[in-house]
Amino acid sequence: MEETSKQVHELAHLARLSLTPEEEGELAGRLEQMVGYFQALSQVEDGEAVEATSAVPLRPDGVAPSLDRDKLLENAPQVRDGYVVTPRSVGEGDGA
Repeated sequence: MEETSKQVHELAHLARLSLTPEEEGELAGRLEQMVGYFQALSQVEDGEAVEATSAVPLRPDGVAPSLDRDKLLENAPQVRDGYVVTPRSVGEGDGA
């Protein structure tokens, strides 16, 4: 725990944090606990990796024709310079 306390003190100094000795002790304890968890996890037998499968069959990637832009823009209520015009939604109102 002494080494961890020194590390917490050094990290607090580098981060320009002013910690009380009690806070440093608490953080050192938490850090030791986390290191213990990681050490316990490293002991776990992971066994053989199983290939993940999807519940839904995935389609293959590929290039496909897109929809015709002019035909789509015909359905828009208002078009300007090849783009659909929408009501402004940012920068208006009373800030609520």
